[in-house]
Amino acid sequence: MSQLAELPALSMHVPGIIIGGGIAGLTAAVALQQRGIAVKVCESAPEILPLGAGIWMAPNAMQVFQRLGLAEKINAAGVPLHNIQIVDGQMRPILRTSQERIRQRFGHTTTAIKRARLQALLLAEIAPADVLLAKTCVSLREVPQGVNVAFADGTTITAGFVIAADGIHSAVRAQLFPSVRFAGTGHVVWRGMTEIQLAPVYKRSITEAWAGGVRFGFSEVADGLVDWFVVVKATPADADHHGLKSRLHTIFQGFAYPIPAILEATDETRIIRNEIADFDPIPQWSRGRVCLIGDAAHASTPYMGQGGCQAVEDAYAIAQCLHHEPTPELAFAAMQRLRRPKATSIVKKSRLMGQIGYWTGAAGALRNGLMRAAPARLVEQQFYQVYRLNY
Repeated sequence: MSQLAELPALSMHVPGIIIGGGIAGLTAAVALQQRGIAVKVCESAPEILPLGAGIWMAPNAMQVFQRLGLAEKINAAGVPLHNIQIVDGQMRPILRTSQERIRQRFGHTTTAIKRARLQALLLAEIAPADVLLAKTCVSLREVPQGVNVAFADGTTITAGFVIAADGIHSAVRAQLFPSVRFAGTGHVVWRGMTEIQLAPVYKRSITEAWAGGVRFGFSEVADGLVDWFVVVKATPADADHHGLKSRLHTIFQGFAYPIPAILEATDETRIIRNEIADFDPIPQWSRGRVCLIGDAAHASTPYMGQGGCQAVEDAYAIAQCLHHEPTPELAFAAMQRLRRPKATSIVKKSRLMGQIGYWTGAAGALRNGLMRAAPARLVEQQFYQVYRLNY
């Protein structure tokens, strides 16, 4: 892949390209088009399928969607939550936050929604002609007219700027910043969606159970449809789905309702496995007329539930900066000044949250006691820092 060069400023009237048709890329496309900036989304998959499990859109992301005119549609398609709670294996509260005061402050609570449903809502806002499928980026090269993007199918497109929203294993980032150091956790996450009616106390709630060095989290994404995840140590058996439910039942056999019931009602063949990893923060997200957003720029572990939300923030901020700044280079620099401090903080806090959640024995008991004793207002202040927007 060619090194990107520093070239003269380019008119914003030349259409841009977004690499990646996930939540980050689609949100960026909507935000840019609403500001009159022409852009096309290039997605490597031959079609956008309803894949994945659920996703939590916290109040910071919902404020962005409110500005884009999409918040009501997302709330209608998902489940606005009333509380978030961490419990022990017997479902005894360790930490609980009411979303009502957060809603009063920010206008929204966290909304749980099927990832595919959110993606469909975003796609509906974009003209079909502006979404190009089976377009796998293989190289970028700056030219006087903009950025020349070459694809695996042999085609090329010249764009005024490129936004790389191609995920944690970003091919664009590998070209711009090849020395990224990944940090694995030694754990994997299994995710699924299960048709089950929960007891009322667990409806409209994110519940995450910590005990014995493992975690089980769940919430409804629709009435009678529960999105769940488990975090366990990686083992050689992880690659084999056969007998997975039995293994998970064994791991969580001491946990109280509704965890065994959720596992029992799950279709084993539809459980998804992902490794948990992030990478050390990189010093810059852009070079020339190319900028990274979302996991391509600052992938974090899932322990704060902020990966998708931070991508949504990036998407809106980059559209705002491209609208206000005269060149892509200046826009990308402005976007990084706005977003990098918070995104980097989330990466670091999520790492710490992951480590704390695995404590067992006396350390785990001390953690639970301190969290139970923490004043509610102090806990809420930590959430406010995450949910507050600075643009």
